[in-house]
Amino acid sequence: MSFIEDLKKGLPGIQFAIPDAWKRQEEHDRRAVLVDSEHRVGWHILHAPWRVDLRPEFADRRRRDIERHARFGFEQHYLQVPVPKETKRLQPRTADPAFSPVISVEYVTIAGVRAVLCLRRVAHEQVMEAVVGNILIPLATGVLDITAFQHTQETGYRENNLLNMAMQKYPGEGLQKLAQRLGQAYFDDPQYDAQFPTHPLTCVRAAFAWLRSLPAEQLRITAPAPELAPPGTEVELPQVGCAIKPPAGYVAVPPGVLPLPAGVSVLSRVILEAADDPQMLDVRQVAGVTLAAADREEQLLKLVQRQVAEWQAQGAQQIEMNHESVALPAGMPAAAGGGERVALAVQVKMVINGAPTQTVARWIADGDGRVFRIGVATPPYVPITEAAADVDAAVQSFRRLPVKSTGAWLTSDLRLAPAKRAAAEQA
Repeated sequence: MSFIEDLKKGLPGIQFAIPDAWKRQEEHDRRAVLVDSEHRVGWHILHAPWRVDLRPEFADRRRRDIERHARFGFEQHYLQVPVPKETKRLQPRTADPAFSPVISVEYVTIAGVRAVLCLRRVAHEQVMEAVVGNILIPLATGVLDITAFQHTQETGYRENNLLNMAMQKYPGEGLQKLAQRLGQAYFDDPQYDAQFPTHPLTCVRAAFAWLRSLPAEQLRITAPAPELAPPGTEVELPQVGCAIKPPAGYVAVPPGVLPLPAGVSVLSRVILEAADDPQMLDVRQVAGVTLAAADREEQLLKLVQRQVAEWQAQGAQQIEMNHESVALPAGMPAAAGGGERVALAVQVKMVINGAPTQTVARWIADGDGRVFRIGVATPPYVPITEAAADVDAAVQSFRRLPVKSTGAWLTSDLRLAPAKRAAAEQA
Protein backbone atom coordinates (compact mmCIF):
# COMPACT_ATOMS: atom_id res chain seq x y z
CA MET A 1 0.00 0.00 0.00
CA SER A 2 1.26 3.49 -0.84
CA PHE A 3 1.80 6.31 1.64
CA ILE A 4 -0.96 8.36 0.03
CA GLU A 5 -3.38 5.46 0.42
CA ASP A 6 -2.25 5.09 4.04
CA LEU A 7 -3.10 8.76 4.61
CA LYS A 8 -6.53 8.35 3.04
CA LYS A 9 -7.23 5.47 5.44
CA GLY A 10 -5.82 7.25 8.49
CA LEU A 11 -3.10 4.69 9.19
CA PRO A 12 -0.29 7.15 10.13
CA GLY A 13 -2.48 8.64 12.88
CA ILE A 14 -4.14 11.20 10.62
CA GLN A 15 -6.65 10.78 7.81
CA PHE A 16 -6.13 13.15 4.89
CA ALA A 17 -8.21 12.85 1.73
CA ILE A 18 -5.59 14.04 -0.75
CA PRO A 19 -7.37 15.32 -3.88
CA ASP A 20 -7.11 13.03 -6.88
CA ALA A 21 -6.28 16.08 -9.03
CA TRP A 22 -2.90 16.47 -7.31
CA LYS A 23 -0.13 15.08 -9.50
CA ARG A 24 2.25 12.70 -7.75
CA GLN A 25 5.90 13.51 -8.40
CA GLU A 26 7.51 11.31 -5.74
CA GLU A 27 6.23 8.76 -3.28
CA HIS A 28 8.12 6.76 -0.68
CA ASP A 29 7.22 4.75 2.42
CA ARG A 30 6.57 7.78 4.60
CA ARG A 31 6.88 10.71 2.19
CA ALA A 32 5.18 12.12 -0.89
CA VAL A 33 5.71 15.13 -3.18
CA LEU A 34 2.73 16.38 -5.16
CA VAL A 35 1.78 19.26 -7.47
CA ASP A 36 -1.42 21.18 -6.81
CA SER A 37 -2.38 23.15 -9.92
CA GLU A 38 -5.44 24.73 -8.32
CA HIS A 39 -3.46 26.44 -5.56
CA ARG A 40 -0.29 26.79 -7.69
CA VAL A 41 1.93 25.10 -5.09
CA GLY A 42 3.89 21.95 -4.54
CA TRP A 43 3.16 19.83 -1.49
CA HIS A 44 5.61 17.75 0.51
CA ILE A 45 4.02 15.46 3.10
CA LEU A 46 6.18 13.56 5.56
CA HIS A 47 5.41 11.30 8.50
CA ALA A 48 8.35 11.07 10.93
CA PRO A 49 8.80 9.19 14.23
CA TRP A 50 10.01 12.25 16.13
CA ARG A 51 8.01 13.54 19.07
CA VAL A 52 7.31 17.28 19.21
CA ASP A 53 6.54 19.60 22.13
CA LEU A 54 4.29 22.54 21.18
CA ARG A 55 3.33 23.62 24.69
CA PRO A 56 2.91 27.38 25.20
CA GLU A 57 5.59 27.40 27.92
CA PHE A 58 8.26 26.94 25.25
CA ALA A 59 6.84 29.27 22.56
CA ASP A 60 9.56 31.92 22.96
CA ARG A 61 12.32 29.33 22.80
CA ARG A 62 10.76 27.74 19.72
CA ARG A 63 10.49 31.11 17.96
CA ARG A 64 14.18 31.75 18.63
CA ASP A 65 15.09 28.28 17.35
CA ILE A 66 12.96 28.69 14.22
CA GLU A 67 14.59 32.04 13.45
CA ARG A 68 18.10 30.57 13.71
CA HIS A 69 17.20 27.48 11.72
CA ALA A 70 15.55 29.55 8.97
CA ARG A 71 18.54 31.89 8.68
CA PHE A 72 20.93 28.95 8.45
CA GLY A 73 18.79 27.28 5.77
CA PHE A 74 18.52 30.52 3.81
CA GLU A 75 22.31 30.94 3.81
CA GLN A 76 22.94 27.31 2.85
CA HIS A 77 20.55 27.62 -0.09
CA TYR A 78 22.26 30.86 -1.15
CA LEU A 79 25.67 29.18 -1.21
CA GLN A 80 24.32 26.43 -3.48
CA VAL A 81 23.21 28.90 -6.18
CA PRO A 82 25.90 29.02 -8.91
CA VAL A 83 27.65 32.36 -9.40
CA PRO A 84 28.22 33.49 -13.02
CA LYS A 85 31.85 33.46 -14.14
CA GLU A 86 33.89 36.54 -13.25
CA THR A 87 31.18 37.57 -10.78
CA LYS A 88 31.87 37.99 -7.10
CA ARG A 89 29.40 36.37 -4.76
CA LEU A 90 27.68 39.01 -2.67
CA GLN A 91 26.66 38.50 0.92
CA PRO A 92 23.23 36.93 1.47
CA ARG A 93 20.41 39.15 2.68
CA THR A 94 20.72 37.59 6.11
CA ALA A 95 23.98 39.50 6.51
CA ASP A 96 21.65 42.38 7.37
CA PRO A 97 20.44 41.62 10.92
CA ALA A 98 17.25 43.55 10.19
CA PHE A 99 16.26 41.01 7.52
CA SER A 100 14.53 37.83 8.63
CA PRO A 101 13.60 34.94 6.34
CA VAL A 102 10.77 34.11 8.76
CA ILE A 103 7.48 35.60 7.59
CA SER A 104 5.22 34.31 10.35
CA VAL A 105 4.99 31.72 13.12
CA GLU A 106 1.61 30.93 14.59
CA TYR A 107 0.01 28.19 16.63
CA VAL A 108 -3.16 26.96 14.99
CA THR A 109 -5.81 24.34 15.61
CA ILE A 110 -6.08 21.85 12.80
CA ALA A 111 -8.29 18.78 12.94
CA GLY A 112 -8.86 19.64 16.58
CA VAL A 113 -5.23 19.57 17.71
CA ARG A 114 -2.62 22.24 18.40
CA ALA A 115 -0.10 22.60 15.56
CA VAL A 116 2.52 25.15 14.54
CA LEU A 117 2.46 26.85 11.14
CA CYS A 118 5.55 28.66 9.87
CA LEU A 119 5.98 30.66 6.65
CA ARG A 120 9.48 31.63 5.53
CA ARG A 121 11.64 32.50 2.56
CA VAL A 122 14.37 30.13 1.51
CA ALA A 123 15.57 32.45 -1.29
CA HIS A 124 15.18 36.17 -1.99
CA GLU A 125 17.67 37.09 -4.68
CA GLN A 126 17.50 38.93 -8.02
CA VAL A 127 16.29 35.93 -10.04
CA MET A 128 14.84 33.72 -7.30
CA GLU A 129 12.26 34.25 -4.59
CA ALA A 130 11.04 31.06 -2.91
CA VAL A 131 8.51 30.80 -0.10
CA VAL A 132 7.95 27.69 1.99
CA GLY A 133 5.30 27.05 4.60
CA ASN A 134 4.98 24.02 6.79
CA ILE A 135 2.69 22.83 9.52
CA LEU A 136 3.76 20.35 12.20
CA ILE A 137 0.96 18.17 13.59
CA PRO A 138 1.76 16.01 16.65
CA LEU A 139 0.42 12.44 16.52
CA ALA A 140 0.61 9.37 18.72
CA THR A 141 2.83 7.88 16.01
CA GLY A 142 5.18 10.87 15.75
CA VAL A 143 4.63 14.01 13.71
CA LEU A 144 3.15 14.84 10.32
CA ASP A 145 4.83 17.67 8.42
CA ILE A 146 2.76 19.18 5.60
CA THR A 147 4.79 21.61 3.50
CA ALA A 148 3.66 23.89 0.66
CA PHE A 149 6.19 25.69 -1.56
CA GLN A 150 6.30 28.06 -4.54
CA HIS A 151 8.91 30.23 -6.25
CA THR A 152 9.27 32.91 -8.89
CA GLN A 153 12.08 34.44 -10.92
CA GLU A 154 10.43 37.87 -10.74
CA THR A 155 11.80 38.84 -7.36
CA GLY A 156 10.55 42.07 -5.82
CA TYR A 157 7.54 42.93 -7.96
CA ARG A 158 5.23 42.81 -4.94
CA GLU A 159 7.53 45.10 -2.94
CA ASN A 160 8.02 47.52 -5.84
CA ASN A 161 4.31 47.93 -6.45
CA LEU A 162 3.49 48.39 -2.79
CA LEU A 163 6.38 50.82 -2.36
CA ASN A 164 5.10 52.96 -5.24
CA MET A 165 1.68 53.01 -3.58
CA ALA A 166 3.29 54.06 -0.28
CA MET A 167 5.21 56.86 -2.03
CA GLN A 168 1.89 58.44 -3.00
CA LYS A 169 0.90 58.43 0.68
CA TYR A 170 4.27 59.70 1.91
CA PRO A 171 5.53 62.04 -0.87
CA GLY A 172 9.00 63.46 -0.56
CA GLU A 173 10.43 60.53 1.39
CA GLY A 174 13.23 58.61 -0.32
CA LEU A 175 12.46 55.13 -1.62
CA GLN A 176 15.16 53.35 0.38
CA LYS A 177 14.37 55.22 3.58
CA LEU A 178 10.64 54.58 3.17
CA ALA A 179 11.20 50.87 2.47
CA GLN A 180 13.31 50.54 5.63
CA ARG A 181 10.75 52.37 7.72
CA LEU A 182 7.85 50.26 6.47
CA GLY A 183 9.79 47.01 6.91
CA GLN A 184 9.27 43.60 5.32
CA ALA A 185 6.14 42.97 7.39
CA TYR A 186 4.37 45.73 5.45
CA PHE A 187 5.11 44.09 2.09
CA ASP A 188 4.11 40.65 3.41
CA ASP A 189 0.81 41.81 4.94
CA PRO A 190 -2.02 39.39 3.98
CA GLN A 191 -4.28 42.33 3.11
CA TYR A 192 -2.33 42.75 -0.14
CA ASP A 193 -2.49 39.11 -1.26
CA ALA A 194 -5.50 39.68 -3.51
CA GLN A 195 -3.49 42.22 -5.53
CA PHE A 196 -0.78 39.61 -6.24
CA PRO A 197 -2.62 36.30 -6.75
CA THR A 198 0.36 34.48 -8.31
CA HIS A 199 3.00 35.65 -5.84
CA PRO A 200 4.61 32.72 -3.95
CA LEU A 201 3.58 34.12 -0.57
CA THR A 202 -0.03 34.54 -1.69
CA CYS A 203 -0.15 31.02 -3.12
CA VAL A 204 1.38 29.35 -0.05
CA ARG A 205 -0.79 31.30 2.35
CA ALA A 206 -3.95 30.47 0.38
CA ALA A 207 -2.98 26.79 0.25
CA PHE A 208 -2.80 26.59 4.03
CA ALA A 209 -6.05 28.50 4.43
CA TRP A 210 -7.67 25.82 2.29
CA LEU A 211 -6.02 23.03 4.28
CA ARG A 212 -7.16 24.45 7.62
CA SER A 213 -10.75 24.79 6.37
CA LEU A 214 -11.16 21.13 5.39
CA PRO A 215 -14.12 19.37 7.04
CA ALA A 216 -13.60 16.39 9.35
CA GLU A 217 -14.45 13.86 6.65
CA GLN A 218 -11.43 15.09 4.68
CA LEU A 219 -8.94 15.78 7.48
CA ARG A 220 -9.09 14.26 10.95
CA ILE A 221 -6.79 12.84 13.60
CA THR A 222 -7.13 9.07 14.12
CA ALA A 223 -4.37 8.69 16.75
CA PRO A 224 -3.92 11.88 18.78
CA ALA A 225 -0.66 12.46 20.59
CA PRO A 226 -0.83 11.70 24.32
CA GLU A 227 -0.77 14.63 26.68
CA LEU A 228 2.77 15.49 27.73
CA ALA A 229 3.80 15.40 31.36
CA PRO A 230 4.36 18.78 33.03
CA PRO A 231 7.82 20.30 32.46
CA GLY A 232 10.31 18.96 35.01
CA THR A 233 8.65 15.55 35.30
CA GLU A 234 11.07 12.63 35.53
CA VAL A 235 10.99 10.18 32.62
CA GLU A 236 12.13 6.60 33.13
CA LEU A 237 14.24 5.07 30.35
CA PRO A 238 14.17 1.36 31.24
CA GLN A 239 16.12 0.33 28.16
CA VAL A 240 19.03 2.41 29.49
CA GLY A 241 18.48 1.63 33.16
CA CYS A 242 18.13 5.24 34.28
CA ALA A 243 15.72 8.16 34.60
CA ILE A 244 16.15 11.86 33.77
CA LYS A 245 14.12 15.05 33.67
CA PRO A 246 14.13 16.10 29.99
CA PRO A 247 15.41 19.60 29.21
CA ALA A 248 12.88 22.05 27.76
CA GLY A 249 11.43 20.95 24.42
CA TYR A 250 12.75 17.36 24.39
CA VAL A 251 10.30 14.46 24.24
CA ALA A 252 11.25 10.80 24.60
CA VAL A 253 10.79 8.63 21.51
CA PRO A 254 9.10 5.41 22.70
CA PRO A 255 11.13 2.18 22.66
CA GLY A 256 10.94 0.18 19.45
CA VAL A 257 10.14 3.14 17.21
CA LEU A 258 13.72 3.65 15.98
CA PRO A 259 16.33 0.99 15.15
CA LEU A 260 18.59 1.79 18.10
CA PRO A 261 21.30 -0.37 19.65
CA ALA A 262 20.57 -2.02 22.98
CA GLY A 263 20.92 0.33 25.92
CA VAL A 264 20.14 3.51 23.97
CA SER A 265 17.22 5.92 24.27
CA VAL A 266 16.67 9.19 22.40
CA LEU A 267 14.63 12.32 23.01
CA SER A 268 13.77 14.58 20.07
CA ARG A 269 13.39 18.34 19.86
CA VAL A 270 11.83 19.18 16.50
CA ILE A 271 12.50 22.78 15.49
CA LEU A 272 11.15 23.62 12.05
CA GLU A 273 10.80 20.57 9.83
CA ALA A 274 10.28 16.87 10.41
CA ALA A 275 12.33 16.23 7.26
CA ASP A 276 15.46 17.36 9.06
CA ASP A 277 17.01 15.29 11.81
CA PRO A 278 15.81 17.09 14.92
CA GLN A 279 18.05 18.13 17.74
CA MET A 280 18.51 14.88 19.64
CA LEU A 281 19.39 14.08 23.22
CA ASP A 282 20.67 10.53 23.45
CA VAL A 283 21.08 8.63 26.68
CA ARG A 284 22.93 5.33 26.67
CA GLN A 285 24.51 2.73 28.86
CA VAL A 286 27.63 1.38 27.17
CA ALA A 287 26.85 -2.28 26.69
CA GLY A 288 29.17 -4.92 28.08
CA VAL A 289 31.47 -2.46 29.85
CA THR A 290 32.26 -2.41 33.57
CA LEU A 291 35.32 -0.34 34.44
CA ALA A 292 37.69 -1.53 37.12
CA ALA A 293 38.14 0.73 40.13
CA ALA A 294 41.77 1.56 39.31
CA ASP A 295 42.50 4.37 36.80
CA ARG A 296 38.80 4.72 36.05
CA GLU A 297 39.07 8.16 34.42
CA GLU A 298 41.80 6.95 32.07
CA GLN A 299 39.64 3.99 31.09
CA LEU A 300 36.70 6.29 30.48
CA LEU A 301 38.79 8.48 28.19
CA LYS A 302 39.79 5.42 26.17
CA LEU A 303 36.10 4.67 25.59
CA VAL A 304 35.58 8.24 24.33
CA GLN A 305 38.56 7.93 21.99
CA ARG A 306 37.25 4.62 20.71
CA GLN A 307 33.93 6.20 19.77
CA VAL A 308 35.67 9.08 17.97
CA ALA A 309 37.73 6.52 16.04
CA GLU A 310 34.50 4.75 15.04
CA TRP A 311 33.08 8.03 13.73
CA GLN A 312 36.24 8.55 11.70
CA ALA A 313 36.00 5.02 10.29
CA GLN A 314 32.43 5.79 9.24
CA GLY A 315 33.58 8.82 7.22
CA ALA A 316 33.63 11.74 9.65
CA GLN A 317 36.34 14.28 8.80
CA GLN A 318 38.07 17.28 10.39
CA ILE A 319 37.48 15.86 13.86
CA GLU A 320 38.38 18.06 16.80
CA MET A 321 37.90 16.77 20.35
CA ASN A 322 38.21 18.51 23.70
CA HIS A 323 37.63 16.93 27.10
CA GLU A 324 37.94 17.75 30.77
CA SER A 325 37.06 16.20 34.10
CA VAL A 326 33.85 17.45 35.69
CA ALA A 327 32.27 17.00 39.07
CA LEU A 328 28.95 15.20 39.29
CA PRO A 329 26.06 16.80 41.19
CA ALA A 330 26.48 16.30 44.92
CA GLY A 331 22.95 14.98 45.31
CA MET A 332 23.18 12.37 42.53
CA PRO A 333 22.66 8.92 44.12
CA ALA A 334 25.60 6.59 43.52
CA ALA A 335 25.32 2.94 42.58
CA ALA A 336 26.73 0.39 44.99
CA GLY A 337 30.20 -0.84 44.22
CA GLY A 338 32.51 1.35 46.20
CA GLY A 339 34.52 2.53 43.21
CA GLU A 340 35.21 6.15 42.38
CA ARG A 341 32.54 7.94 40.37
CA VAL A 342 34.11 9.95 37.55
CA ALA A 343 32.79 12.03 34.67
CA LEU A 344 34.22 13.63 31.55
CA ALA A 345 32.83 16.61 29.63
CA VAL A 346 33.50 15.97 25.93
CA GLN A 347 33.03 18.26 22.95
CA VAL A 348 33.56 17.06 19.37
CA LYS A 349 33.37 19.05 16.14
CA MET A 350 33.44 17.22 12.81
CA VAL A 351 32.17 17.18 9.24
CA ILE A 352 29.78 14.38 8.23
CA ASN A 353 28.85 14.03 4.55
CA GLY A 354 30.08 17.57 3.99
CA ALA A 355 27.92 19.05 6.78
CA PRO A 356 29.56 20.45 9.91
CA THR A 357 28.16 19.16 13.18
CA GLN A 358 29.07 19.23 16.83
CA THR A 359 28.32 17.05 19.83
CA VAL A 360 28.44 17.73 23.54
CA ALA A 361 28.40 14.81 25.95
CA ARG A 362 28.95 13.83 29.55
CA TRP A 363 30.47 10.39 30.10
CA ILE A 364 29.79 8.96 33.55
CA ALA A 365 31.43 5.96 35.21
CA ASP A 366 29.25 5.06 38.19
CA GLY A 367 30.38 3.47 41.45
CA ASP A 368 29.81 -0.05 40.13
CA GLY A 369 31.85 0.66 36.99
CA ARG A 370 28.90 0.87 34.59
CA VAL A 371 29.29 3.61 31.99
CA PHE A 372 26.61 6.06 30.82
CA ARG A 373 26.72 8.74 28.14
CA ILE A 374 24.33 11.70 27.86
CA GLY A 375 24.86 13.80 24.75
CA VAL A 376 23.37 16.27 22.29
CA ALA A 377 24.29 16.61 18.62
CA THR A 378 23.54 20.00 17.07
CA PRO A 379 24.00 21.89 13.80
CA PRO A 380 26.68 24.59 13.85
CA TYR A 381 24.27 27.49 14.32
CA VAL A 382 23.35 26.33 17.84
CA PRO A 383 25.77 27.81 20.41
CA ILE A 384 27.76 25.05 22.05
CA THR A 385 26.93 26.55 25.45
CA GLU A 386 23.23 25.90 24.88
CA ALA A 387 23.82 22.27 23.95
CA ALA A 388 26.02 21.88 27.03
CA ALA A 389 23.29 23.40 29.22
CA ASP A 390 20.77 20.84 27.92
CA VAL A 391 23.15 17.97 28.65
CA ASP A 392 23.96 19.29 32.13
CA ALA A 393 20.25 19.66 32.92
CA ALA A 394 19.77 15.98 32.13
CA VAL A 395 22.85 15.01 34.16
CA GLN A 396 21.56 16.98 37.16
CA SER A 397 18.50 14.73 37.26
CA PHE A 398 20.24 11.44 36.34
CA ARG A 399 19.08 8.50 38.47
CA ARG A 400 19.82 4.82 38.11
CA LEU A 401 16.80 2.53 38.03
CA PRO A 402 16.77 -0.55 40.26
CA VAL A 403 17.12 -3.86 38.47
CA LYS A 404 13.65 -5.34 38.33
CA SER A 405 13.12 -8.91 39.44
CA THR A 406 11.37 -11.20 36.99
CA GLY A 407 9.30 -12.62 39.83
CA ALA A 408 9.95 -16.19 38.65
CA TRP A 409 9.31 -19.06 41.06
CA LEU A 410 12.32 -20.92 42.42
CA THR A 411 12.68 -24.35 40.86
CA SER A 412 12.36 -26.05 44.24
CA ASP A 413 9.12 -24.18 44.88
CA LEU A 414 7.27 -24.96 41.66
CA ARG A 415 4.88 -27.48 43.28
CA LEU A 416 3.89 -24.86 45.87
CA ALA A 417 2.98 -22.14 43.35
CA PRO A 418 -0.66 -23.16 42.76
CA ALA A 419 -1.30 -23.46 46.49
CA LYS A 420 0.18 -20.00 47.11
CA ARG A 421 -1.99 -18.47 44.39
CA ALA A 422 -5.11 -20.12 45.80
CA ALA A 423 -4.29 -18.85 49.29
CA ALA A 424 -3.78 -15.33 47.96
CA GLU A 425 -7.12 -15.41 46.19
CA GLN A 426 -8.95 -16.57 49.33
CA ALA A 427 -7.29 -13.79 51.35
